[in-house]
Amino acid sequence: MALSGSILKTSEETFDFICTSCAEDNLIKEALKYCVECQKYCCKDCLTYHKRFALGHSFLDNSSVKLQGQPRSLPAFPTKQCSQHIGKIMDMFCKTHDVVCCYVCAAEDHK
Repeated sequence: MALSGSILKTSEETFDFICTSCAEDNLIKEALKYCVECQKYCCKDCLTYHKRFALGHSFLDNSSVKLQGQPRSLPAFPTKQCSQHIGKIMDMFCKTHDVVCCYVCAAEDHK
């Protein structure tokens, strides 16, 4: 079960999803929404600024996401981007090379 609020990373408090931007600043805040275009999780504070500067982006919240019939607060999408192919998400796994890669890498290097 997720708890609300924010804490430093040294705390034992956990959340289902944490804010991507705050995590980069060594803070843990509960994410309330997920930006589909940026593929980042946002807490309440970051969401306010994100909506102001990223016009036209769409957000997912607990009312729009269900996983296997069970409600979830946010989707657990892969969010790490490929360093070789800009804009591609690392969402494939190559058993032969034991690496996670994007679909372009999989097609070119991991047949």
